[in-house]
Amino acid sequence: MTKRLHIFVVFLVLMFSVVLTPSCETNRGQIIPYVKVYVPLLLYADLADMGIGTTKIIPDEGYRGIVLYREADLVFYAYDLTCTEFPEHDKAVVEDETFVGVFECPECGSTYVLVNGAYPNSGPAEFPLVEYKTSIQGDVLIITN
Repeated sequence: MTKRLHIFVVFLVLMFSVVLTPSCETNRGQIIPYVKVYVPLLLYADLADMGIGTTKIIPDEGYRGIVLYREADLVFYAYDLTCTEFPEHDKAVVEDETFVGVFECPECGSTYVLVNGAYPNSGPAEFPLVEYKTSIQGDVLIITN
């Protein structure tokens, strides 16, 4: 009898874990569609006007455009401008007029702070903006995925 009870409990635990595992990721369904990204930018020409702590919008790249954030002399971060809460609408997040490096979704009002990895600061969004890889090769910054 105890062996049957033990098998039944193990069976219940396994079934319960199978049911709960996918439900933990239900919000991840709002990932933006994949697009191929390869953007080479010349450090001393294309990015010469970027100071430390500033941003630059690169339109027509990524899914809804890319924002490039310069954290230090040779440290750059690139994020897609698509809100992770509503990736299907046709509006990109826009930079706050008051605060540099803060972007807001015009659809849901979520704000993203680039300094902290583009995580949402307010609003319904739970996930950060999609980040692209940045690397420096010679005098060229390359943004890829």
